[in-house]
Amino acid sequence: MAHDPLHLDHVNWYHDQVVFLTGATGNLGGCILYKLAVQLPTKKIYVLCRRSFEQAMDKWEASMPEQVEEIFDSGKVHCLIGDTTEPNLGLKKADRDRLQQEVTVVIHGAASISMFQELHEAVQQHCSPMANMIHLASQLAHLQTFVYISSISVCMLLSDGTAKEQFVKASADEPDPEEQVASIMATHSSPYSDRFPTSYSQAKYLAERLLFAQEGSFPILVVRPASIGPAIRDPYPLYGVPGSTPVDTAIHLFTQSGVYRSLSGTRKFSEETVIDEIPVDLTANGCLLHIACGSRGIVHLGCQLYITRSLSDFMIQWQKYGPKDMELRIARLNKERNGALARQAYEALYRSHRGWFFDCSRSQPLQVTEGPIGLSLANHDFEQYARLRMEKQGRIWTQQMKIWDSHVD
Repeated sequence: MAHDPLHLDHVNWYHDQVVFLTGATGNLGGCILYKLAVQLPTKKIYVLCRRSFEQAMDKWEASMPEQVEEIFDSGKVHCLIGDTTEPNLGLKKADRDRLQQEVTVVIHGAASISMFQELHEAVQQHCSPMANMIHLASQLAHLQTFVYISSISVCMLLSDGTAKEQFVKASADEPDPEEQVASIMATHSSPYSDRFPTSYSQAKYLAERLLFAQEGSFPILVVRPASIGPAIRDPYPLYGVPGSTPVDTAIHLFTQSGVYRSLSGTRKFSEETVIDEIPVDLTANGCLLHIACGSRGIVHLGCQLYITRSLSDFMIQWQKYGPKDMELRIARLNKERNGALARQAYEALYRSHRGWFFDCSRSQPLQVTEGPIGLSLANHDFEQYARLRMEKQGRIWTQQMKIWDSHVD
């Protein structure tokens, strides 16, 4: 049962919670881990580490070098070696037993974020782990909420317009998700692929269908973030795992290849096309708030909870705060460098931002919440955030260009 979001101590709700978190070395997962360990009174956090603890630690030290010690000094984090693609998550029996007896909240965020995988590869990366996570969840004695971090791109099977916080099937006579997954793995194709902007979106959609088929077995919350941008504040300003912020990645690809020149001139794009993006820490806050509120079903987290920006806005910010010698440097590049990948990114960006309005009404009452997991934007200086972000990306871009210039010379 959902609680009154305006009369709930969202922070102290976590006092007795034991969380099982997958994807903790990723962009959003790392931010959630930081908040659970440092900012919330979480009782215990079990983190699934693929391959080894050392590899996970290397990733945390790279993405959160100043915060790692604080996270583990909390004494709350317990790392378990396993793999979401393996039966029983590849966990030792003793570890499975601990989870079964202790876990109250599951946050499943482990996923490949590649937009350009073959369909069968994307389905393997998203749907096999979901089946394994469902099997685990069915065995948890004290489970209060199973949270799946999906993607707002799942809604893009719809025509342009308002995408509500609800589940919509690709077709009224669509086969069961298990049947579709088996067919895709056997044939490497699907009759519904043209309904989705990317294989990633379709795989996320099928993973959602697998999960909702279990509705009634345990409480389910599906969180669909829009494109995730750098952090406003936590774990630190502009936090973001390299390659995990789609807009920044697209800017680099476009400018490195020359594709950026046609962005505003093409008939496909309007300069007023909304690029739906939300900072990673607001995304983490929205997820954690809805868990505390007892939310069920589907929740969207997008720019309606932050600031709505158009393609033109991003281009103006890049031109205003980016490298001043950008045009000269690009002129020296081989225009085919990264060209194919940039065109892929360009097409994906177009297909993902055609003209939807992503409804975020379930989170709007929470926009007054403050504190470590609040959605309030009080005292947030957007212009400074935009300037620092573009300056940082400019430094990265300039360094890469210097490397390429040396090869050209």
